[in-house]
Amino acid sequence: MTFQYKGYAKDGAPRRGLVEATDETDASRRLLAEGVYARSLAPLAAAARPLPAARRSALYRELGALLGAGLPLDRALALLREQSSADGGAAALERIADAVREGRGLAAAMGEAGAGTGAFERAALASAEASATLPAMLGRLAAHLEAAEAVRASVRSALAYPVFVLCLGAVIAAVMLGVVAPMTARSLAEAGIEQPASSRLLVGGARAAVFVLAPLALGLAAAWAVARARARRDRAAAVSLDRLLLRLPLFRAGRILAAQRFASILGTLAEGGMPLPDALPLAGAGTGRPSIEDGVAAATARIRAGESPAAALADVPHVGAELAQWVRVGEAGGCLPEMLSVAADRLRARWERTLSTRLALLGPVLLALVGFFVLALALGLLLPMLSVAGAGAV
Repeated sequence: MTFQYKGYAKDGAPRRGLVEATDETDASRRLLAEGVYARSLAPLAAAARPLPAARRSALYRELGALLGAGLPLDRALALLREQSSADGGAAALERIADAVREGRGLAAAMGEAGAGTGAFERAALASAEASATLPAMLGRLAAHLEAAEAVRASVRSALAYPVFVLCLGAVIAAVMLGVVAPMTARSLAEAGIEQPASSRLLVGGARAAVFVLAPLALGLAAAWAVARARARRDRAAAVSLDRLLLRLPLFRAGRILAAQRFASILGTLAEGGMPLPDALPLAGAGTGRPSIEDGVAAATARIRAGESPAAALADVPHVGAELAQWVRVGEAGGCLPEMLSVAADRLRARWERTLSTRLALLGPVLLALVGFFVLALALGLLLPMLSVAGAGAV
């Protein structure tokens, strides 16, 4: 058993690391023999935390290189664990290595270890293990995670300005509705001046918009949380929710990403020699979309009944429209893995373009909405003063 320790050396310098021992007493004895006084000891598995995407990407690349060099999986994992620092990542690797030594596959081991893998990663690993293409799939997964991390970084950067504009607009609205508008109304009332109807309409409309939009946003967030919780318990609810999301116009990037994942996994399985009817369910699960997974299952049944793969896949929502023609050409030319790989690359490029376009439009749209809201409030406050000025001039 591996223990994680924190303590001090004889000279008082802090020490931390890993020690192999049968129990805590044995671990303390071993550390004392090395001149280290243990302040705390904990089994490494107890300190496990999910691996972040960057850490999993590095793990896949290193593990793929070791497997490609001929090392068995358990030995490669043990070697990587020995080179890891004594943190939660090393603890997760220890759990993964233990599960592999007990006879489970890498996909199952990473799922049991709580390594933070999603449905796409687990399905990709399982499919690669089934088709004996694990080293190649590990490299592809690493590239996928790195690209996804780059996209997340660009999304965070692109959202920084819209979020700032939205927060600034909220602050301005709060000040104008909570302070400026009431003060203006009191001043006019004390002066015996009646607010113009247009002014009351603008200020009231702005106040109503705030009081309607805030509860509406909270209600939508609560409904989304309830729907997600139900989807985790009920497969039919998960399929219905996923089908609704994929139909939304703003979810076009999600549909493209699902098709890209499907093509990537299916191409790897076909390259490994797995029959198409066996590969399709794994590729469908790898999309992470329950509705697409059900559609792929129905298409697989039709293929087993004798229908052509291209015709059956053409009816799969959000996947058939993108990939049916590629499958037809690949089967006709005997180059299905190559065609699916090209399709996956093109879909990824299209997904990145679509996402960047939507994010580029988000900032100006929010700025226009906030500007319109502030303009309406400003006009509502200025109209009484303008009417008073006009009356005084007369």
